[in-house]
Amino acid sequence: MKPLIVDVRRNSLDDGPGIRTVIFFKGCPLSCVWCQNPETKSMSQEISFIKNNCANCKKCLEVCESKAIDFNYNFRIFRDKCNLCGKCIDECQNDAFKFAGKYYEIKDLVALILKDKTFYLNSGGGVTFSGGEPTFHMEYLNKLLIELKKENIHICLETCGYFNGEIFNNFILPYIDLIYFDLKIFDPKLHLKYCKVPNQIILNNFEQLIKIKKIEILPRIPLIPKITATKDNLINLANYLKTQNIKKLALLPYNPLWISKTEIIGIKPEYKRTNSMNQKEKDVIKEIFSEFEYKGF
Repeated sequence: MKPLIVDVRRNSLDDGPGIRTVIFFKGCPLSCVWCQNPETKSMSQEISFIKNNCANCKKCLEVCESKAIDFNYNFRIFRDKCNLCGKCIDECQNDAFKFAGKYYEIKDLVALILKDKTFYLNSGGGVTFSGGEPTFHMEYLNKLLIELKKENIHICLETCGYFNGEIFNNFILPYIDLIYFDLKIFDPKLHLKYCKVPNQIILNNFEQLIKIKKIEILPRIPLIPKITATKDNLINLANYLKTQNIKKLALLPYNPLWISKTEIIGIKPEYKRTNSMNQKEKDVIKEIFSEFEYKGF
């Protein structure tokens, strides 16, 4: 399958140093129950439906040959019937329907990224690859990185860490400057339960990468109440990071806004907490990581 990109977010200040362009790849080997970007889980193209944009004109019904659209259905599209013809997208004047996922030729994506090269250079910024999981597309990413490095662009990679280490070392590592490496759950059984894959490959890759002194690696811990942000899990992760001589990390507070994004692509969320973390929860976390330098929390 051709690698698809869900979003190209320009002028970002939140995904690495300076002003950055963030590329969100589609597809991930993990399936975390709290995924903040659920539209990037699947490698396949999907049609999103934004209910608030719908004018109820029902013109989409007239053009849907597969009869996948039902105005009495909460998610509007029966995904098992949809053939992704895109006629509903073309017909809708209010942009209620959109494709989630687009393929870019390497040269076209490079041209789009380089529009902001001046901002990168003046701010110490660059490009951040996110997702989903960028390393799901090693060959494509390799070709893209080679072109960007010809332009001396700073590269940051956000990764779940679940990849083939040998291929990564050959295809990706030589061209990146910074890695944001997510560590979610230390207990392998709980990692399997909530992320759908074991964590040994992730920990192995993390330990191998931090031995490479020439590249900066920032471990990040998403704080999901009652899943990753339990006292036991955070203590285990803190102790593990100490054994790896880690002094600095990022703590990512829970953001419930992702739940509404699941409805757009017709998914019922498995995790449904709708409020942010309270001060008591934050204080416990701060105490656990008091020996570390951390940001983002």
